[in-house]
Amino acid sequence: MQDQENRPYRPDDSVHPAIVRLHAELEAARHGIDVLGELEDARRERVVAELLSAVPDVASRAAYEAGADRAVATIQGFEGVRSDEHESGTALWDRLVLTAVEAAAAVEPTEVERTAVESTAVEPAAASEPAAVGGGSPTLAPAADAAHPAASGHAAHRATA
Repeated sequence: MQDQENRPYRPDDSVHPAIVRLHAELEAARHGIDVLGELEDARRERVVAELLSAVPDVASRAAYEAGADRAVATIQGFEGVRSDEHESGTALWDRLVLTAVEAAAAVEPTEVERTAVESTAVEPAAASEPAAVGGGSPTLAPAADAAHPAASGHAAHRATA
């Protein structure tokens, strides 16, 4: 019998494994903030830095795997949950929740959506600059651009980011 954690995700499952991981990370962060006061200054700074990088990372991965809407909804479920009564802990918690929501909401569109956006973005630019592609006709420019390595989705995204 296979452990539930090791079985593949099926669309009919109620909770995506990435959302489960995100929930666990948020719980751990909330409990971690509660014990920050007990740590030495140098150790506390390292823990805060880890929290500020790990929580948004898990949030963006969950958004990529399970969908941004589901990840953001999970994070927003933690918004009202305060870690402790200390203002510094509350401020850190609010910052963690905010950065996690931003990371989840910033997940790139799917490959199909990206391809549709790039195809409409390449054609007008290529048609308006035929001389930049070697003086060819505007109808040849998109094909020449498509053959260029920089026309791939990732390179085009990095160039516009």
